[in-house]
This record gives sequence, C-alpha cells and structure tokens, in this order.
Amino acid sequence: MAVVSAGQTPKTLFPGDTISSKEATIFVTIDGENYPIIEATEFTAKIEKNKENVNTIGNRWTGHKVTSAEGTGSFNRYTVNSTFLQKGLDFMNGGSDLYFSATVTIADSTSSAGKQTILLTGVNLDDINILNVSSDDDVITDETDITFEGVQLITPFNGVTASN
Repeated sequence: MAVVSAGQTPKTLFPGDTISSKEATIFVTIDGENYPIIEATEFTAKIEKNKENVNTIGNRWTGHKVTSAEGTGSFNRYTVNSTFLQKGLDFMNGGSDLYFSATVTIADSTSSAGKQTILLTGVNLDDINILNVSSDDDVITDETDITFEGVQLITPFNGVTASN
C-alpha cells in the first residue's frame, strides 16, 4: 500500500494489476506424498481471532482482547478421485485422522504484483463426503469446511505501484 503525503493526489490502481482468483495452484502433502489438486473449485483460509470484551470504569468504550486464534476455511472440488474418502474411511475404521499440509501459489502473469505462496499445516477436513449424486444435469462435487493449525507466508506478493 502506497503512502500519500498531505496535499498529494493519490494515483490509481492499474486494473491489469488485480489478481485473477483462477490463477492458483494447490498441492497437498499427505503421508509424505504430494498431490496436485487440479479438481479444486474453491479453497479459502482465514485466521479467526477469538476476543474477550474488556470493560473498565471511566471508559464508555468496550475494549477487546485477543485471547486465541484458529485457522478455518473451505475446500470445494469436483469428485474425480477417492483419496480423501479413503483416508476418511481409514479413520472411521480405527486408523489415524487425516492431517495434511496445503501449498497454494497465486501467480497472475498479467499483474505486476508477482506471486504469493502460502503453506497451511495441520489441515483437517470437517466432514467426509461419501456421495453426492442427483438426477439433475450436474457433475459430482465435494464441499467441506476445514481447520488448520499453522500458516506460513512463503513468498509474499511484490505489491504494485500507482499508475497515472
């Protein structure tokens, strides 16, 4: 984000520097094996901060204290393989739960912002989808919420400068 001094006219963002949400690649690592997730239709992640209200005598404002945080998101994809179902059924049959890492790289070659790579660790699916069939003209999809235990910004965007 560019800093503008008092009295300066801010410049504008060149539209081509925005980043297309389609320009991403996703790899997950499960049990040491890397899988490209070419079937993904949406992958979101955010940090949710848990806050407690802080009220003090003599202050009409309610303050807020962050006491913890958690990683949440969603993972939607076309159903074209059984990897996640197999791992989920292994867990249901007495095996260990599936935790994996996800590496997401966003690189839009039309933007001068460069690329960004995020690593999520300890990713866990909230549910295990078994079937999603219908008599409608549809393709089979799988949608689930996720949680994750860690995040690293491996490569940050370069950022962009204002245009005239």
